[in-house]
Amino acid sequence: GLLCWFGVVKLGIAGLHVYMDDFYGWDFKRNLVFWESIRCPFEDAKQLDGARLKIIGFWVDAIKGSISLTSESIQALVSDINTFLSIPNRKPALSAWQHLTGSLNWPLNVLPWARPGLTEMYRKMSGKTHQHAGIPINGEVYRDLTWFTNMLQTAIGVRFVDAQTWDDSEADFVGWTDASNSGLAFVYAGSGLVYQLNPNPKPIVDIFFCELLAILCLLHHIASFSFPPRRVLVHSDSLNSVEVLNSLAPESSHNSILLAIADIILKTGIDLRVRHIPGKDNIRADLLFRLLFD
Repeated sequence: GLLCWFGVVKLGIAGLHVYMDDFYGWDFKRNLVFWESIRCPFEDAKQLDGARLKIIGFWVDAIKGSISLTSESIQALVSDINTFLSIPNRKPALSAWQHLTGSLNWPLNVLPWARPGLTEMYRKMSGKTHQHAGIPINGEVYRDLTWFTNMLQTAIGVRFVDAQTWDDSEADFVGWTDASNSGLAFVYAGSGLVYQLNPNPKPIVDIFFCELLAILCLLHHIASFSFPPRRVLVHSDSLNSVEVLNSLAPESSHNSILLAIADIILKTGIDLRVRHIPGKDNIRADLLFRLLFD
């Protein structure tokens, strides 16, 4: 930090930055001259330049404005998951659970939507304190880690240039979703789709699940476009859905649908924003219900 400060303030080196012990900037030649003048040791092989650089295991692409995992990092994480799942009796010690969750938290810096893939792991570890006590891998954890493995190899990373920095008025796509005991619907740009739940026998409906499902259906629909929109704004009258899509921390019964939403976002690069809209103002999606079901 002191070297960076001296280079910027005293020597006027423009655009010089430091993260931990990694220096970067666009006037790096003057920084190396400064280091040589004070005999600061450095390795020539580590003095990289270009529009695409590897920084602490991430590919940082200045042209695309994106950060993604390196192939080496992906292989290491997949290996860690496979080792964990292949432990005899499928009862890894608490320390092994903590080690793996620590490793898998690291890629969340560039894949924040992968967070639901760790929800069940943390739920299983909750309240456990004995480091060497075995914790059985249940079906939910196995499913989520399998999802995490597949996701790592297909996710496209995050665009740091404009991710979540746009105003609602700048959205490339705006949609409205709604759900009830009768069915679910989504509406956008004069178009709409609706799905009616089978009324006989009358189902026991988890309305929160249906609200999330309506959002998932809308995302699945627009992801099928030849050129999916990037900045997607969705209005929902389900405050619970808005909160869970902001926190990415659902109840156990809703984690699978959140994984499905995350999968679409991680594969397409859609920048999703969900806003709450009062039910009385959710006119478009509600009207579709009334026209088709009443």
